[in-house]
Amino acid sequence: MSLTLAISIALGSFIILQDYAVSAAWSRTTARKINISRQPLKTALREFASQSGLQIAYRTAVADGEMAPAVKGTMSPEEGLTRLLSGSNLRYSFSSANTVTVLDADAQTSAVSTDGSILLDPITINSRVDSAFGQTEGYIATHDATATKTDTPLIEVPQTVNVVTRDQIEAQGAQNVTEATRYSPGVVATWGGNDSRNDVLSTRGFNVRYNLNGSRLPYGAYSIAMLRIEPYGLERIDILKGPASVLYGQNLPGGLINLSSKTPTETPLREVVLQGGNHDRVQGMFDFSGPVDPEGKFLYRLTGLARDADGSVDFGYDKRQFIAPSITWKPSDATSLMFFSHYQKDDTISDYASLPAAGTLRSNPNGRFPVNRYAGEPGFDGYKREQYSLGYNFKHEFNEDWTLRQNLQLNHVEVDTTASPAYMLDPTERYINRVATRGEAAADSFTVDTSIEGKIGTGSLQHTVLGGIDYLKLDDKYRFSSGLYSGRFDLYNPVYGAPVPALFPRIDYHMKRRQLGVYVQDQIKWQNWILTAGLRNDWVQSDSVEALSSSTFSSDDSALTGRVGLTYLFDNGFAPYISYSTSFDPVDGVSPSGGPLKSMKGDQIEAGLKYQSQDRTLYATLSAFQINQQNVAAPNPTPGGTGQLQAGEARARGLELEVKAEITASLNLIGSYAYVDSEVTRVNESTRNLLGKNLVMVPRHQASIWLDHKADSGALAGLGIGGGLRYQGKSFGDAANEFEVDGHVFVDAALSIDFGQLNKKLDGLDLRVTGTNLLNKEYVSYCQGPLLCYYGQGRTINATMKYRW
Repeated sequence: MSLTLAISIALGSFIILQDYAVSAAWSRTTARKINISRQPLKTALREFASQSGLQIAYRTAVADGEMAPAVKGTMSPEEGLTRLLSGSNLRYSFSSANTVTVLDADAQTSAVSTDGSILLDPITINSRVDSAFGQTEGYIATHDATATKTDTPLIEVPQTVNVVTRDQIEAQGAQNVTEATRYSPGVVATWGGNDSRNDVLSTRGFNVRYNLNGSRLPYGAYSIAMLRIEPYGLERIDILKGPASVLYGQNLPGGLINLSSKTPTETPLREVVLQGGNHDRVQGMFDFSGPVDPEGKFLYRLTGLARDADGSVDFGYDKRQFIAPSITWKPSDATSLMFFSHYQKDDTISDYASLPAAGTLRSNPNGRFPVNRYAGEPGFDGYKREQYSLGYNFKHEFNEDWTLRQNLQLNHVEVDTTASPAYMLDPTERYINRVATRGEAAADSFTVDTSIEGKIGTGSLQHTVLGGIDYLKLDDKYRFSSGLYSGRFDLYNPVYGAPVPALFPRIDYHMKRRQLGVYVQDQIKWQNWILTAGLRNDWVQSDSVEALSSSTFSSDDSALTGRVGLTYLFDNGFAPYISYSTSFDPVDGVSPSGGPLKSMKGDQIEAGLKYQSQDRTLYATLSAFQINQQNVAAPNPTPGGTGQLQAGEARARGLELEVKAEITASLNLIGSYAYVDSEVTRVNESTRNLLGKNLVMVPRHQASIWLDHKADSGALAGLGIGGGLRYQGKSFGDAANEFEVDGHVFVDAALSIDFGQLNKKLDGLDLRVTGTNLLNKEYVSYCQGPLLCYYGQGRTINATMKYRW
């Protein structure tokens, strides 16, 4: 798909659909669904503002000690507020269509000045969009569904969840998920962050896997058949820290990342974007959404992108085509069915190009390698991927208390990758011998998750009960072949065009896995206490075939996992919590005796303190944790022996802090810090030398800060400026801790202009220029061994022109 074709599709879509688009009108008398349990009035008002669309202002003292009754049903915001304040000595007054003031009825006279205005030290509860299942405006998300599969305020979740919103992605100019999460505490690019092929991340010392809209994306034993999700098609990124098996089954103990796709909107959205940057980057994007019919029963969204860019290394390039149509059908207020899909095609020679440690991380008598040096074979090397996903989300509300959901999704990916890495460095450290390799992978994951949620009152206890059953089918195929190049390659005076040798098969692997899980969860509220408890049982069947060795591996496993957490909500916005959770992850292969391997198991204990201001302009999380992982496998040390041993264990403990604040209406802050102490605590017979070593690519310290400001008035109205600092401490690039990667500080910045504030005729047009690593620091981001070190990303600057109408 060319850039011209992408823009043509965008304009064509607008012409076809614009006549059917309608905008939604808001009224304080318009019926809306309200669902608020009995709780302190301060938190009830906050939830009511989010659900009703009102902005509410009041003196802090008037709500002290007040409890709000449960308010549930379809009603106007005015009726809902009347019921919410019933039984209290409070009244309300509308000052505009969606702004209301709550007053103490007995003290109303003292709150009015001589000119009739109301005197308040108000707390405003914003009515901005903040959905746990979709769009979130601003940088601060206050609701989440990833951690509980229910729409839950983040402050009530007894685990750390970091959320990267759409607005943050755009403000910081992130071009992939790795870049979008770089200001989140404890999130590390496992392979160094300069890979245009995949997003491989870890949290709290352990790798994470990805969900897309709650559905498990494919992952294979060799981690090659992987989807990479285009961030322009995402609404938000939820990073759940720690074990998550209680709701999702097999998982790694570090947590999971859920990527939420853009969904159809009730109000019309029309956007076209052009982007250009260094390395000859050219990218076009479009995003259209809104109602299709006058009644608004059908909503659509169509998002697309086309990119053509060079790489920062010689011969590098990065091309992408992406399209994501979706449609929602709402036959009634109680029922909705959303179909979604995406198709993506990638073609790249990645900037993630390996060079020897001598000349990058260490000195070389011949000098240091330039950062753009490519040691592969450009006529042979490359990475091609084709992927798609399609599915639906169904929701039906039987009544005000009971809701049925079913999510079904199919994900598919095919990868063909060729490379020419080094396998030997000569004594002069100038020449390498190379091997030609080819990997062909294909994977499918099919998931279906059916759950029912109920809200039940038992005396003074309020329950949000969730029960469900889900199924995962995963198929992964991988073939690998290689052959040695003849002759040597001069790293300092490269000559390309070497004949590609014959490639001989080395691996021919096919894995099938089926998982059935049953889970139950209860979120119990009593006064200011919230107890979250869940239990799950999984049954997993795996079959693997290695065709070249005629080896077959089969296993049947079951696992019981759970989580329990306790939170206390103080009226001043603080919420201390503590939780314990467990995980399991099946391991492919067999033991030395030929039997199946045990699943890796993990557990975490976490305690922390969250804070959310009443006006939702400040959200902070401070947490302390310890994670243990058991049954880590390693090769059999016996000469000629087969199978793997399972005695390895690893531990990570540390602290994390994240602060997101809207200091003023035009000044935003994001700050984070993470400390992780990782250690191999138990080893196999073959890996005694690893006892006590740090885990790979787990820096002990990590910190970041981002500030941005946009002038809303005056001579600089419409001008925005932002900047950030990121620090990642030292870490080790290999299990034996022989290759230490230095710590680094990076400088990022952003500049934006809203032309609509300069000239009303240009309303909807804005320009944003973003830059990362502005000082163009040259550094090694990762080393796997003496021949495989990788330079990190240099200075990147992109200019984005957007028009929205």
